[in-house]
Amino acid sequence: MSRRSSLLGLSLLALVATPAVVQAAPGGVGSLIIPMDLSYQATGMFQAYGLINQLLRQGVHVSWMIDPAKTWHAAACDTAGNTCAWDCGVEGSGTKCPYPTASPDLYATTKVLWDDTGAVARGTTLGRHGYRGGPFVIDAADHDKALAIIDVWNDQTTWTANPWAMRTVFHVASVHEATETFTGTVSKEMIAAPTIAVFADGNEPIATGYLRAAGIPQSNGAEFPSAKCGANTCGPSTANPDLLTEEAIMGDLGTCAAPITDHKNGALFDAAGNPKFCQIMSMHWGVNERETVKCDGGNCPATQAACTNEKFTFNGHEVVAEVREFLKYATHFYAECQAVNAYENTVPNPAWPFLDDVGRDGHFLTTTGTPPLCPAGTCTDANYQCVQNACAGAACCLPKPATWQNLPGYEVAAQPASNTVKVLRPEVPYNQLDGAFGTTGGSEPAYNLSTYLGTTYKNNRQVTLLTGANGPGDQDLWMSGYLDGCGDIIYKPGAKPADTAHAAACGGKISYLGGHQYKTDVPLTSGSQSQGTRLFLNALFEADCVTGGGPTFGDTDGDGVGDATDTDPNDPTKCGDTDMDGCDDCASGHYDLANDCAAVSGDAGGGGGAKSSGCCDAGATPGASILFGGLVLAVASRKRRR
Repeated sequence: MSRRSSLLGLSLLALVATPAVVQAAPGGVGSLIIPMDLSYQATGMFQAYGLINQLLRQGVHVSWMIDPAKTWHAAACDTAGNTCAWDCGVEGSGTKCPYPTASPDLYATTKVLWDDTGAVARGTTLGRHGYRGGPFVIDAADHDKALAIIDVWNDQTTWTANPWAMRTVFHVASVHEATETFTGTVSKEMIAAPTIAVFADGNEPIATGYLRAAGIPQSNGAEFPSAKCGANTCGPSTANPDLLTEEAIMGDLGTCAAPITDHKNGALFDAAGNPKFCQIMSMHWGVNERETVKCDGGNCPATQAACTNEKFTFNGHEVVAEVREFLKYATHFYAECQAVNAYENTVPNPAWPFLDDVGRDGHFLTTTGTPPLCPAGTCTDANYQCVQNACAGAACCLPKPATWQNLPGYEVAAQPASNTVKVLRPEVPYNQLDGAFGTTGGSEPAYNLSTYLGTTYKNNRQVTLLTGANGPGDQDLWMSGYLDGCGDIIYKPGAKPADTAHAAACGGKISYLGGHQYKTDVPLTSGSQSQGTRLFLNALFEADCVTGGGPTFGDTDGDGVGDATDTDPNDPTKCGDTDMDGCDDCASGHYDLANDCAAVSGDAGGGGGAKSSGCCDAGATPGASILFGGLVLAVASRKRRR
């Protein structure tokens, strides 16, 4: 029996699908390993994610290897009397990491192909290393195809001939090659690059800075801009199609006399109401912006009756509603700092001028809690005031207008000290890091669940990944869960996937990170604020679309490129030039970067003739199979969530 056929029964770690049995799978000699621990990927850490993105864009499948039984060693590994069982670099050296780490995800004997420091020559034997932090692996069968892409990514002298690799920020990403077989667990088998939208909320340079640090481009192949969006420089039909303004997201709001409550008519959706993206992010959308409604570009009249022929031109609550509708699909939403509060703590307001319906509800992960009654007219929390007749005709305590951060749901918490941060679930893809997490400040550095209101995570789901000393629920830093607590992403301590109920119909996932802006400094070090940027990048590749489990985007011409990003959605031979090699990616009649060559201009057959001398194949080998072939079939055959 062949190795490939013997693996047909293996299953993937059940983080996004029906729970399954986790089994180890062998990796062969020649498999490529992209390390993600500080021992071998400190300088190239962010660019490793960009490399993964390019490999996926160019048809190379990548396995995210994470040991489901891994543990977090909270003390530095070299702590006397509390050393780690694994060595920091090569096993057997006896050298322990001078920082906390998770246990290795796999052990492999390798040689160096690329070293991010430039100090180790190609072909140098490395030895046996315990790869930590969720390494990425490419099957030996895809070795040549992948290495051709890797070599271009890491060598600026090749970029003129391969403009898809051009980027402002450049660091080499370390890559190793297995010289012996090894075993590991495939947490996610990634087959496609995520489609990304960034909200141009005034703080979009935070997100684009993270993406530029990784070298991840827009869907048209262009680099994300470093500056804020101008009046007409971002959005559909511009040079920056993946940067969306608030107005574009909220869509047509109608008029005062005839408000429109369609929550799927903005830029997140196509004409058929399907998502255009699988991953969207908002970095610091202001609560004041959320609480703004405009009519004909200015303040609305005092009453609806006084607003006769005016159009609604802005309603912050509709942005929240459009995101909620988006999350009813297998998508992903990331928010950071004040954007967390702006979305999560939104409560529908049916009064003028908001005129909200129930669809304009934030609270994707948390409950609103129950305001305490105040028959005596006072509240025991100074941030709340007694409001008569506010709760079913009774007086109750509601947040004071000046304390917007304490609206029902999350309360803003103080920044926890970095050395107090607890890593709760190191086996979850979102939470892959090596070394201590460095917190940062800002208007919302962390979050509490309101004890005054009795706020909880919906359905009591376990959503907290990083938290302060007294968490979860107190100084929570990094959270992720399904919309409205539909299912478990993070299993409760002691629970096994097979023992945990999971709703197959769950829609999108939400991730929240406290802190205004994280750094992109490299080499990345333990305890640095650059660790937050790594979590952001983890979230990109946790989106279901990378495993083929996300929303199905309309593809009118059947060329394999969704209409949202297809330059000509009615012509299967035209879809754009994302690798910027001068040839259309769909010249063959289907999206195929390795064979994007046009037929000879005089070919009467209209295809099937000889290729032109100007073939744009960058040298990759088409048709190669992928890592752990049986596992891929398991992905394809598993039931997708609807």
